[in-house]
Amino acid sequence: MTYQTLQYEERGQVAVITYDRQERRNAWNAPMYREIVAAIERANANDGVGAIVLTNAGPIFCSGADFRADPEPRDPITGHRPNIATISMAQDTSWLHLIARSKPTIAAIAGAAIGLGATQILPLDIRIAAESSSFSFPFLSLGTLPELGATALLARLVGYGRAVDICLSSAKISAVEAREIGLVTRVVPDNGLLDAALELGKKLAAVPVLQMQLTRALLLGNAGSMIPTSSLRAKPKPL
Repeated sequence: MTYQTLQYEERGQVAVITYDRQERRNAWNAPMYREIVAAIERANANDGVGAIVLTNAGPIFCSGADFRADPEPRDPITGHRPNIATISMAQDTSWLHLIARSKPTIAAIAGAAIGLGATQILPLDIRIAAESSSFSFPFLSLGTLPELGATALLARLVGYGRAVDICLSSAKISAVEAREIGLVTRVVPDNGLLDAALELGKKLAAVPVLQMQLTRALLLGNAGSMIPTSSLRAKPKPL
């Protein structure tokens, strides 16, 4: 399969998906999201692949949603134009559902992860950051809301208090701080990022598949009482 917005390769038992839409700073639009989903499903369907690494080409991991993207054709049934928000948070085909049913996933973040670029890595199993990376949550400052279940997942990773601080202050976080608060688990030199992710991917791929699947399912089910997919819609109480 030929991709327009990413690169796909298999290095032994590890599939590497590299965002490569650098002219738009790897911002997600609907076609890119569909290609990412297709690449992950391709890795999931290959019995020879045991782990998946998501990383990026260029200085920006992902600058968020591409608000300047060309409009999608109207849905013939609803008459609405799909966009990255509606596609990535659709009930049964959302980013959260995709990652939950996937093989083990590793984010290898180089450069800035902004907005959706930061929230998309939260449901992945393991997050490794290059020393030069940073993480921005500018939603409130832009008059919008955190997406992709971030209000549940961020609190699980860094604690409720820190999650509130990060979201309400539209924080920008360095790689070192991200490791200190648990947003990422490892920080490595920029030139060693992919090697570190591949080494970890090989270890995950070597684990028996059933035990890996059950352990991930148990962690997802028992990590907290809040189910991430239930947080996709907010129901604010009247003031």
